[in-house]
Amino acid sequence: MNVLILTVFLSLLLASLFLLFFIRERRTQGLSSPEQDALRPFDKEAPQSALHR
Repeated sequence: MNVLILTVFLSLLLASLFLLFFIRERRTQGLSSPEQDALRPFDKEAPQSALHR
């Protein structure tokens, strides 16, 4: 029974640390990342349907 409690405690600790670091990274980095910047040229393009010629 003690092993189960220890496992649950460590799992919750690791999950909370992950969330803390994730939120802190997103706040310091802002909403800009290299992956998002690479896709930025596609923001202004509107998809055109092949049916409308």
